[in-house]
Amino acid sequence: MKNNLLILAFTAIFGLTQLSAQHISRSDSLINVAMQTINSDSIEYQLQWLQDMGTRFLMAPNHKEVAEKIKARFESYGMTEVRLDSFECYTNINYEILQYDTTTWQYNVEAKITGTEYPDEEFLIMGHHDNVQINSDPEIFAPGADDNASGTVAALETARVLMEMGYQPERTIVFLTTAAEELMYFGDAGSKHYAAEAEAAGRNIWGVINNDMIAYNDGTDVISLSNIIGSEEITGVAELIAEGYTTLTPDVQSPNPLSGADLQPFIEAGYHGVYLMEKAFSPYYHTEFDLVEHCDIDYLTEAIKISCGSLLYSDVSVGIKETHISDICFTAYPNPATDHINLILNDAKSSVDINVSSLTGQVIHTTSTVPNQKTVVLNLKSYTPGVYIVTVANNGSIGKLKIIKQ
Repeated sequence: MKNNLLILAFTAIFGLTQLSAQHISRSDSLINVAMQTINSDSIEYQLQWLQDMGTRFLMAPNHKEVAEKIKARFESYGMTEVRLDSFECYTNINYEILQYDTTTWQYNVEAKITGTEYPDEEFLIMGHHDNVQINSDPEIFAPGADDNASGTVAALETARVLMEMGYQPERTIVFLTTAAEELMYFGDAGSKHYAAEAEAAGRNIWGVINNDMIAYNDGTDVISLSNIIGSEEITGVAELIAEGYTTLTPDVQSPNPLSGADLQPFIEAGYHGVYLMEKAFSPYYHTEFDLVEHCDIDYLTEAIKISCGSLLYSDVSVGIKETHISDICFTAYPNPATDHINLILNDAKSSVDINVSSLTGQVIHTTSTVPNQKTVVLNLKSYTPGVYIVTVANNGSIGKLKIIKQ
């Protein structure tokens, strides 16, 4: 019952219904609602559903049907902006059972929730849906549960959760499952095509979260996060979510200009991103034994929480700026903050009123300054981690700023 009330409350925030703020405790944050809505049964069901397709190999006769089924799954959540993104893919490989020199049509799947305030700013969550194995003919059987049904499920489950919550993002969120990743070093790939088109169109993609092999756990509960030079902010967000909202320990790699796999084309196109991968590499990689029974569903669930939480955190906190009216201008640091945050009033000749409220609009704290007071220190020790709104008012002029309690 508690979860239902929370979902209704956050639906109200985003304008789908009316529910008074007093019905929800300020201790319940947006991210907490999402974490509670992510469901391990749903995740295991979708993982098995993808495995049961028999094969998702790019050369298999059913490869378009695979993409169509994933498209239909996004649509079943109530999403309306869903499409197949087709591209010509040349592949030339001469390796064991894999003997191809051919061009095929391949299909990415793209689903969107368009942003309400900044629709031209985007976040991507992605995972490739194709797979391969080299023990026997991959055109007939290639289960690919960990590699990479797990990453595809990360995009699907996050979409399901946000749609169930009725979440209306400020920025556009794109859920992308790509084709032809497994043989991308022997030809074209869905991520190369998609990133190149995004760059050519001048799309403003703030961050890309790539999920690839996130379901095998050796018992240590450690997940690997890339640390690409230039992408430190989104890596930091993923690390923050992992530490604050999951049972996994993030292992952040040494700074590196390269990422590999599906994220690399986006990095080369000038975008930023983070790559989530299991720390202990699956021994069933690229074999016919990459099955659901060898995946750790609890580990996969926690990994998906990192992706989903990183999207939400970024949407409400990236590019934090005051939206002031008139001449009142203030800044806050550090932001995110742990125990205290400093508000710097740039024009404080007269006294100002300061309110701190939750995302539901519930006022948590009020205070006033004296004339010429430049700094206000807010004590956040009693606040639950999450996003809050600081409002500064003086003689009808208002400034607002999002702050984050870690």
